[in-house]
Amino acid sequence: MSLFLRNLRDLLFNNTKAPHYRLNRRSFASLTGVRRCWYSSQVLNEKGERLASNRWFPPEPTGRILQWLLLVLATGHILTNAYYLQFAEPAISRKSLAVGILALALLWMAVRRFGVPRTGSEWMVVLGSRWVFLALGVILLIAYYLRVWGISSGLPQSYVSDEYDYVHRYLQMIKRGDLNPRWWHHPSLKTYVNMVAYLVVFFLEVPTGRWFSVHQLSVEDMLYWGRFAAGVLPGTAVVLVTFFLGRRLFGTRVGLVGALLLAVFPGAVEASQYNKPDALLVLTTALSVLVTLVYLAKGGKKLAFVCGMVLGLTVAAKYNGALVVLPFCLAVVLRHGRRFLTEPDLFLGAAGSILGFSVACPFFIVEIPRSLDQVADGLWRYGHFGREGAEGVDNWAGHFYYTVHYGAGWLATLAGLGGLALALYRLDGRLAVFLTFPVLYYSYYSSQRILFPGNLIPVYPFLAILAAYALGEASALAGRALQARSRFTHAAAVERFGLAALLVLTLWFPVNMTFLWNRLATLPDTGSVAAQWIEAHYPPGTHFAVERHTPVLDPERYKITMEARIINRSVKDYRAEGVEYLMVTEIVYKRYGPEHRQTKNYQKLFKICALVKEFQPVDGKLEGPVIRILRVPK
Repeated sequence: MSLFLRNLRDLLFNNTKAPHYRLNRRSFASLTGVRRCWYSSQVLNEKGERLASNRWFPPEPTGRILQWLLLVLATGHILTNAYYLQFAEPAISRKSLAVGILALALLWMAVRRFGVPRTGSEWMVVLGSRWVFLALGVILLIAYYLRVWGISSGLPQSYVSDEYDYVHRYLQMIKRGDLNPRWWHHPSLKTYVNMVAYLVVFFLEVPTGRWFSVHQLSVEDMLYWGRFAAGVLPGTAVVLVTFFLGRRLFGTRVGLVGALLLAVFPGAVEASQYNKPDALLVLTTALSVLVTLVYLAKGGKKLAFVCGMVLGLTVAAKYNGALVVLPFCLAVVLRHGRRFLTEPDLFLGAAGSILGFSVACPFFIVEIPRSLDQVADGLWRYGHFGREGAEGVDNWAGHFYYTVHYGAGWLATLAGLGGLALALYRLDGRLAVFLTFPVLYYSYYSSQRILFPGNLIPVYPFLAILAAYALGEASALAGRALQARSRFTHAAAVERFGLAALLVLTLWFPVNMTFLWNRLATLPDTGSVAAQWIEAHYPPGTHFAVERHTPVLDPERYKITMEARIINRSVKDYRAEGVEYLMVTEIVYKRYGPEHRQTKNYQKLFKICALVKEFQPVDGKLEGPVIRILRVPK
């Protein structure tokens, strides 16, 4: 048993570089000389003799009879939809009771099979063999909770740029039965992710009577689910990928700490709450580098092709993900040296990339003139022309400022830079492949003429891993230094507590900033307040003309004319149509500077139409943009 405890201590507290070390049933038997029959509660030694168990098992046949009764009860509830539990309603839902009975049956089956530890030491053995899975599960739950917390921000109206148009376009594709997006400023992986999510929600809600036709689906119905499918799910999944990436490079501890840092980074959390391609890009880029590292370690034609497939999906998430091809090319060169062009790996990767991109963007090649023109337009705007309202010069400083003051925090950023310096000092093939993407990606966006902080988020998984690496090395160095100077025999304890202290300090800012962001995101918003005010002051049948990012009104109560921008039509046209009121938002009329044509046109509109009511945000109480209701002159 002492040998087992020493191995357990090494697993828990030593930063082993062996990422696949785990305590399984065979290693338990080899360490303790004890094994248990898998299909019974008997505990046997290596000679097959019964031993006293450290776990409690229900006595037989009582345990089997109780299990049979629970299974009969659970099966009966399933067959009758828990009809016999309706006596508890409405105090307790019969569905809740049925779920509880099913859970109790499963729990009793687990107790009969695995037993319940009798002593604290036995519990430590069980937890020690599964502590990584438990810790990772907690981290994933934290990541999911922080991301799903704020995705209802502003609903049922959307204040996120372009989000309403995205959802409208995807729903029109479903309603027309046309899978061709016919819009290539962004690739179509997110398009199909949204469409699948909408159809799943549609068919789940049809039996409830909410809808009976896809033509009943509205943008407001699907804003939430688009954010969930394209934001929350990939934003949570990338935390898991970050763990595997960090563990492969630096060990289990760094993987867990890196995953925890990414789970709470406010920049990563916010990007995972929007229906935009950034969350999908973060996931696919991190996954691409992970698969490339596996290929570097093992090689093989199949892995080269799989790498190419993931690279193609990354480009299909967002075109700038094409930079992940560089780590793969480097990995091929490192494996084959001068013969990299004579080996099939590079060409298999290229074929896989084409296939992966084609699966997610099947109509790109069909509309090649339009798609190439729109891709070129994005490159031209980012690299040469810029965009008014998002100007950027020396964007390396702008991205650094954003990361330090909001995206991750000072300590995490400095730790990441320290980890980068240490990785460069200890550079080998694996680290070179790992560092290629984040360094070149940051450099690429630093050279662009548009500054969008969300574009930087794909670097954050790598920043989290490097920060975790630096924190672990700093705590280990402190422990070794203390042991060398004072002959302190508990250097490992100093290392553990040092890492815990550094981690708490590093997490303090991002955790607080993330909670602050989510609290602000879930405050009442100006659009909802404006909608309530309109319902209280205007009778049914009133005709409103509205633009994007303004309150969602009941179409059965009011006449509604929707425009992307109110200034797209003249006041005379609105009057001729019978429109009585116009609703505008500062998201549109303040999008550009005072000299921009759009801004000047809105100023002319404000002089023509009298202001009826203005709804402004209040710090800490009311979020959202300024919304104005204007009266159309007669």
